[in-house]
Amino acid sequence: LRHASVLFAHRTTRGSRGMAELRRRRPPAETSEPLPSDASDTLSDTDVDCGASSASETDMAERDPSREAGSFGPAGHTSGENKLTKLVKRLFFGTSLLLFLIFVLSLGHLTTLAMLLIAQVLMFRELVNVRYKTRLVKTIPWFRTTQWGWFWCCMVYSYGNSFSQEKLLSLIRSPTLVGMLPYVQLLSMAAYSFMLMLFVLTLKAGYYKYQVGQLAWTMAVIVVTVVQVNSFTQNIFNGLFWFLYPVGLVICNDSMAYFCGLAWGKKLTQKPFLAISPNKTWEGFFGGGICTVIFAFYFPLLLVSYFHPTVCPCEALFDPWIDCETPPPFLPLLPLERDYTKTRSHFEPLLSSALESYDALQRQLLGQSQPLLRIQLHGLALGAFASLVAPFGGFFASGIKRAYKIKDFSAIIPGHGGVFDRIDCQLIMGLFTYIYTSTIVDGGGLIARERVLALATALPAEERLLLYRELTASLRDAKLL
Repeated sequence: LRHASVLFAHRTTRGSRGMAELRRRRPPAETSEPLPSDASDTLSDTDVDCGASSASETDMAERDPSREAGSFGPAGHTSGENKLTKLVKRLFFGTSLLLFLIFVLSLGHLTTLAMLLIAQVLMFRELVNVRYKTRLVKTIPWFRTTQWGWFWCCMVYSYGNSFSQEKLLSLIRSPTLVGMLPYVQLLSMAAYSFMLMLFVLTLKAGYYKYQVGQLAWTMAVIVVTVVQVNSFTQNIFNGLFWFLYPVGLVICNDSMAYFCGLAWGKKLTQKPFLAISPNKTWEGFFGGGICTVIFAFYFPLLLVSYFHPTVCPCEALFDPWIDCETPPPFLPLLPLERDYTKTRSHFEPLLSSALESYDALQRQLLGQSQPLLRIQLHGLALGAFASLVAPFGGFFASGIKRAYKIKDFSAIIPGHGGVFDRIDCQLIMGLFTYIYTSTIVDGGGLIARERVLALATALPAEERLLLYRELTASLRDAKLL
């Protein structure tokens, strides 16, 4: 007992000294003086941030004024709010967002791209604010300016590089804009060099680790909000279908997972689904996935039949969207013109027979004008991805919120939180859609003949003549001439 009491007293004394040393190292709350020079090499980001896990209500309010109303998120999301009120609010503003999206899509490709750009700006603002500390930033010169400088530097390069590619370059009719595009990379390089020099010059003694940590966080946010979202630009101009369709799949999966979890959650298994999202259930995840795959198979029929212009690639940047001939990915799958005597596998005749049987069934149920389309089979792959992988984009966002003890990224959308709260799953879904259409879907159906002709007429006369001869030779080899 005597030995135990001595050991306890020793540990208590050592712990008290450690807490005193930690308090001495922490920067004062109200002073603008820098930390001691010797502390810059010993303090971690957590020390400089005063501990994200132990941040007080005042620190949370400094980071975002909208969080002053509650200790765990913006106003309107406090724990005391009635669940029915939350549900009604979410349904009302969710429907309003959907109607607004349809309105923007009806205005054309360029308006949709402008909406995407605004969403990128709002997402970047929300994510960098997660680690924002007002009382520390006040002492660091040009702190917010450098963050936004990096963002716009990457935005200029991303969009300039996209429109410099031949596929989107053919959409621009203005010779002035076409002539400026080759210099976008040079401008981006100049901006990058300036931002690098500015960051180094603004480094301040006592805050090195905090500033470098913030730079790393800013770059990570740029990867999410700029690099990943760049794929949406290609999807929009390949045809608004390739923007609306994956967005619809994610909305369907999110909604059906919620209702399936509400109806059958914890009834088949009590095992938790994910620790970072305790409200998610296995029943909701798989129930929403099954509903999404079914929706992905039939939703293209609605778009192709009643919103046919959405399948048309953009032909001119500033022109309104118009109807066109149906691109190959949206044509009927059957008949399959194959000689099965030359097939390598005996499964192909069986597959053809099954597809023919289902095609006849679909025509019988939905009408002769609704055959089995090629895009419906592609929809199964996209629906499976939206069900199994895309939700983890939302879980990734939940992990960030758990780490920094916030409920939502902002309160810009009542009942839903911030922009990133709503489109966290959309980002990886849009990226997969772009890669899938570029590699699997028939690329020839994603570019119109008019755009190919515009590219050909932009060539010098000698190269156009050479192109004509090569095209003529290829047609003769195919016995089409």
